[in-house]
Amino acid sequence: MKKPLIQSSTRTITPKIASFILVAFMSLLHLFLAFQAELGGDEAHYALYGLMPDWSYFDHPPMVGWLQIIPMWLAPYDWSARIVPIVLYALLNFLLYQITMQLFVRRTTDQAWSNPQHALNIPTESALNSIGAQWMGFGSLVILNTSLILSLMGMAMLPDNPLMVAVLSLILVVIKLLQTNELKYWIALGFLVGLAALSKYTAVTLVLSLFLVMVVEKRWSWLGQKGLWIAIVIAMLMITPILYWNAIHDWASFIYQINHGTKSDTWSIQRLLQTQAIQFASYTPLLFLLGWWVMLKPSSYQNPGSRLLLLFSLPVTLLFAWGSGYEKSLPHWVSLAWLLLIPIIVHWLWLRQTKTWFKPVIYLHLILIGSLVLVAHSLLYKPWIALEDYKNPIQGDYGWPTAAKTVLELQKHYSTTGHPLPLFVSNWSVASHLTWYVRPQPVFITSAKLTQFEFWYGLPKAGMNGLLVVPHYEKIPPITQQPHHFERCTELKQESLSENGSIIVTYHYYLCENFIAPKSVR
Repeated sequence: MKKPLIQSSTRTITPKIASFILVAFMSLLHLFLAFQAELGGDEAHYALYGLMPDWSYFDHPPMVGWLQIIPMWLAPYDWSARIVPIVLYALLNFLLYQITMQLFVRRTTDQAWSNPQHALNIPTESALNSIGAQWMGFGSLVILNTSLILSLMGMAMLPDNPLMVAVLSLILVVIKLLQTNELKYWIALGFLVGLAALSKYTAVTLVLSLFLVMVVEKRWSWLGQKGLWIAIVIAMLMITPILYWNAIHDWASFIYQINHGTKSDTWSIQRLLQTQAIQFASYTPLLFLLGWWVMLKPSSYQNPGSRLLLLFSLPVTLLFAWGSGYEKSLPHWVSLAWLLLIPIIVHWLWLRQTKTWFKPVIYLHLILIGSLVLVAHSLLYKPWIALEDYKNPIQGDYGWPTAAKTVLELQKHYSTTGHPLPLFVSNWSVASHLTWYVRPQPVFITSAKLTQFEFWYGLPKAGMNGLLVVPHYEKIPPITQQPHHFERCTELKQESLSENGSIIVTYHYYLCENFIAPKSVR
């Protein structure tokens, strides 16, 4: 009989030490890059949240901004905007390790959740001893840190970062509630549901997941527990900032979220498949293919640990799979679902260590995908790979400090009335970049679409003149003679930024006159 790969090659190092080394390496890599790479559009947007704190925000609940308040108050720089996500990512690694261990260590009970001293063993193939579960915990960290998008999210602040930490913590509490009804765990449950809701509206799926846990695990007695109702009250109290902000802003955030992801009137299988193809590349073939395998495999639901994670993962997966038929989902929107599948995949792989295909698959993943992750991180430091002009994938996040410096120089030159010409861009993502680097100046958007910027700076006034910054991947020349745009624009300057002999991005700067406001706001 062949020896399992992990058990035969890890005699000199413990799983805890191996996990610490891996997390420390990724944390130091992220910390190094925090001082080298300019902020991405989302990062800049949420850093601005921290500079302008509020009860909530138009496009997201407030947690992503609240977590940035202290870093922005102490040191409003690119690197400080990444301190919180780096810490959250290290905590995420710790929680994932704990969940893997607790769910797949050998349990004893008819339902596998009660006190192990008072029940029979569950099938051996579905459980592991303590040291095996610890190595599985390390395996989960390996998959997490070799997932392209999840590893990159480890240094970029997104609403998904606190959401994933809150949900993993919540699952650890649910494990306790499946074993005991102590009030402290109900209080923790309510607090964590509240934290998740304050992080991202995707947390609404937790309500369905918790209901499914109660039904599937036959915990109807929970309905009679005062702890459950205390948890509900705590969660409701915690989301009052979201309700308050929406109440005084005509429920703008709720309306936006309801309409978001349904741009098209028709559902398209092509959009769904395109979204899945993007996830295939973003989360790596190993995680994507095995993730769908364990979701579709009926036996996955027989193991209590796998079943619990699937009850939290499936609602998120199905929500965005359905929504992507109307509008292609961004890959990080489903990060929580893929994260929760990692321990199940690692458990499935662990039980097949002696298979002939196991070593080639694992080595191929570690070598190819591990290298790809390092290359992707290195491109944040410097776009060193020579590509055709305008083909570099980082073009949208490159050169904004230079663009900000140039437009401020133009502003100084063309502002003749003693008041600086207002700055304009074409969409909220571009606005986030420019606003971060020209702060505290406002930046206006030439678009009919409502964004957070209108809540910060108001709508541009009819007849305004301004300077418009347009990167090459936006419409060139800009739209004119329409509401929400200018009557005319004159190009003042083009600025191309290159690396390794290829142009990454070109910025166009326009002097625009007579902003045409829609009739409703004139």
